[in-house]
Amino acid sequence: MNNIEESSKVLTTDVLVIGGGIAGIPAAIKAREEGVEVLIVDKAHVGFGGMAPRGGNGILGFPKDTDLNRYIEFLSRYVGKYLNDQNAAEKFAKMVYPSLEMIKEWGVMLSTDKNGDLAFFPFGDGLLQNTGINLNATDNMRKTAEMKGVKIQNHVAVTSLIRVGDKVIGAVGFDIYDGTFYIFKAKTIIVACGACEFKATRMFTNSGEGIKLAWDVGAQMRSAEFAFIEIADLNTAETIHGGHKYVFNQDGENIWDKYARENAVDVCAEMIIGMVKEMREGRGPLYIDLDIMHNNPAWIAETLGSKEEDGPKKLFPDKISWTQRTMARDKEYFHGEHDKPEVTFTVHCNNGFVRVDENMKTTVEGLYVAGIDNGNGSAINGSAPQPADQRGGCFMYCIITGAIAGENAALDAKGMAASNGIPDDLISELKEKTFFNLDNKGGLHPREMLGRIQDAICPIEYFLLRSEKSINEALGLVEKIKEDLPKMTAADLHELKLCSEMEAMALNVEIMLRSALERTESRDFHFREDYPERDDENWLKWVLADNVDGEIVISTEDVPINEYPYKPTDAN
Repeated sequence: MNNIEESSKVLTTDVLVIGGGIAGIPAAIKAREEGVEVLIVDKAHVGFGGMAPRGGNGILGFPKDTDLNRYIEFLSRYVGKYLNDQNAAEKFAKMVYPSLEMIKEWGVMLSTDKNGDLAFFPFGDGLLQNTGINLNATDNMRKTAEMKGVKIQNHVAVTSLIRVGDKVIGAVGFDIYDGTFYIFKAKTIIVACGACEFKATRMFTNSGEGIKLAWDVGAQMRSAEFAFIEIADLNTAETIHGGHKYVFNQDGENIWDKYARENAVDVCAEMIIGMVKEMREGRGPLYIDLDIMHNNPAWIAETLGSKEEDGPKKLFPDKISWTQRTMARDKEYFHGEHDKPEVTFTVHCNNGFVRVDENMKTTVEGLYVAGIDNGNGSAINGSAPQPADQRGGCFMYCIITGAIAGENAALDAKGMAASNGIPDDLISELKEKTFFNLDNKGGLHPREMLGRIQDAICPIEYFLLRSEKSINEALGLVEKIKEDLPKMTAADLHELKLCSEMEAMALNVEIMLRSALERTESRDFHFREDYPERDDENWLKWVLADNVDGEIVISTEDVPINEYPYKPTDAN
C-alpha cells in the first residue's frame, strides 16, 4: 500500500454504485441478488437524497394486459418524435408491470384494490396510467438493500472515476463532514446521480456530477440538446406540479386548451411555446388559477384517493400530509391575498445524456449509468426528457434502468479478476484535483459562479427558443466561465462540494449548447427560431458528443428508423 492509500480510506467491492436514490438503490439490490459484493456511496444519505422523496403523486404503470405495442407507438410518434431507440423502449415497456411487483416486494407501498391487486389511475386518453407510491419509497428500498447485504457509505462526494487503460476500476472522493479522502476499488461501476437541474427551481438540486464523472473518463453523450421545462411561480421559482392545465392569460383563456397538442397529458413543448407567444403578443402576465386547480373534483379524487374504504388510494398518509402542506403553502406564500399567482416557465432539465445501450452500459468498459443521468442518452424516450410527457415516468424509468444496470454490472463483474492496482501517480493527481479549491485562497466564491452558469442556460433564448445567434452568445458566456472555474475558492468542505458541482454544471451547459447548435431543426423541447420546422428528411439523427483530449467534439448518427416498426409519415 502506498503512502496516499495509508493516509486515505480504501474500500473495495465488486460493484460500486454512485448515488443512492431511486435508480441507485434498485441497481444495488439487483446486483447483490447476483451474489456479488455491492457498495453504494452517496454525498447525502442513501434513501433520503435524490429526487424521489420530493416527487409527484404517482409512478407510471399499467396493467398486465396492456397493449404494449400501442404504448411504444405513443412513445415513438408523439413523445420522442421518432428519435427513440424503439428496441430499448420495448424492453423498458415489458419491465413496467414486473417492476411494480418487484418494488412492492421490497416494501414500497403502491395502490391496490380490495383484493390486494395493483390498482391503476388512467390519465390523458387512458393509454397512460399510473399508480400511487408512498413518499418514503426509497427508504423502504434502502432497508431491503441493507437486509440483502448491500453496504452503504453516506456523505461522501465522489469527484472522479479512475480509468486505467480502457476500463474504469474505481473512484475517489471526500467525506463532506471531516474531509477524509476515499479511494474506492471496484470491478464495475454504476453511476446514478441524477441529471443537472442548475438549481433553477427549488424542488431539485441535482448538479450533473454523474454526467461529468462519465465524461471525464471518455463516455459518449447523446441527445443533450433536449431539456425539460416546468411551470413555476414567478416570484419564488417554486414549480407548481399539476398546474399546467390551469394557466390563463389576461383575457381569461386557458393556455393548455389553446396550445397543448391533442393527446398531451403533461407539460409539453407546444404549451411552453404557446406561453411565450402569449407574452410576446401582450396577453401576459400569465397566471395559475389555484382555486380551480385545488378544487377541481377530478384532481381531488385523483390525488387524495377514493373515499371508499375499500377503494384504491392514490396517496398514502405520508404523501397526503405532504400534499396538504403544499396546498396550504401555495395559498400562504405564492399569491398573498388572491388565488392567481403570476407564473412563468423555468428550465427543469432532467436531460441526463450519458449514452448507454439496452443493458445500460456506456461506451467505456466497466462503466454503467442508470436513472436520469442517461434519461436522454438511452434514447428510450427520444426527444423528450423525463418525465417524457408521462407524470410519474421518472420514477419508473429510474427503477427499471437501475435494475437493468445492476444485473448487468454484476454479471460483468463476475467474469473479471480484481485489478492489479491503481498507479500511485494517478491517485496523487486525483487527490490534488479533489482538494484543489481548498488551497486556492482569494478566488471566486462558487455561488458567484452559479449565477453566471444560470445566466448561460436559464434565459428562454438559450434553453428553448434558440437560434444560431443566441446559442453562440450563450457559448461566449460559457467560455468566460471556463476561464474562471480554476479561480474558485472553498472556505470549507461544503463549499468544496459546491466547487465540484459548479464544474459539473458548466460542462453540462456547454455540451447542451453545442449539441443544440448542431441540430438545425425544431423538435419537441428544442426549438430553433431560425429553423422552425421539424425536418424528418435530414434530422432523424442523434447528436453525439465525445471527449477528445478535453474538447467537446460533436457528431451525428442516423437513427436506424428502417429497422423499427414505427416510422414518420406525411400524416404525422
